[in-house]
Amino acid sequence: MNKLTLKFLSSAACAAALVLVGCATSSDSGSNGASKGPGSGFRATDGRNIDIGRSSTANGGRNFRNPHMEKCWVAEGFNFNGYDTIYIAPTESTAKFQNDEARPHQIAKDRLPVELASYFKLTGVFPNVVTRESDIKPGAKVLRLSNTITEYSKGGGAARYFAGLYGAGQPVLRVVGSTKDSGKEVFTYEMRCSGVSAGARMTGAFRADEDIQIEDIRSLALDLSDFVAAIAGKYQAR
Repeated sequence: MNKLTLKFLSSAACAAALVLVGCATSSDSGSNGASKGPGSGFRATDGRNIDIGRSSTANGGRNFRNPHMEKCWVAEGFNFNGYDTIYIAPTESTAKFQNDEARPHQIAKDRLPVELASYFKLTGVFPNVVTRESDIKPGAKVLRLSNTITEYSKGGGAARYFAGLYGAGQPVLRVVGSTKDSGKEVFTYEMRCSGVSAGARMTGAFRADEDIQIEDIRSLALDLSDFVAAIAGKYQAR
C-alpha cells in the first residue's frame, strides 16, 4: 500500500465520526429532517432503536417525517395488518443513465424486489411474501408493492478515492414506491440512498460500484421494512 493510499485512509478514519450516511431525507429540519415526537420511537425485535418520525394529517392519511425517507404517507387507519400476501412487483425505471451504466442499473432493478422480500419476511407482518404474481394463492387478500427508480448513477472509484467520504463518486439510487389494496393507494414513499456504509465512504475507491450499490439497496429495504413493522405493531414502542 503506497503513501498516498495510507494518507487517504488515515484522513477518512479521522473524519468518519463526523459523517452520517444512509437513506435519508434531504430536509434541513431536525436530525436528518426528522422531528422525533411522542409515539415515533420503537425498539426492533433485534434490539435496534428506530424512529419513524412525527406524523401530521394530510390527504386522507398521515405524512411521516421519517429520517430515512424523503416522502412517506400512510392512509388513515391503515396499518398493514390483515393481509395474506404482499406482492412485490418487478421494479420499473424512468431514470436516465449512461450506456456503461445499463448493466448495474439492471442489477439494481433485479435486486430491489429480492432484498425487499428478504427483509419483509423477517418482520413477520405478512404470512406470504412473493415476487411473482403467479405465486399469489387464489382468494388471498393481497397488498401490491410497486417501485420505480427515478434517479440512478453507478458512481465511480476515481471520484471516491479523492472525496468519497463526502459523497463524491458514490452510487445513487432514488426509488418512488406505492402500495395498493385492490387498486386503492394506502402507502407511498420516496427514498434516496448513496453510499450508506462506512466502508463505502472510507474505502470505496477500492470497492466495486455494484457492491456498494447492493449495500444501499439492503439499507433501503431495511429502513422500509422497519417502518412497516413499526406501523403494524411488530416493534415495541419506547
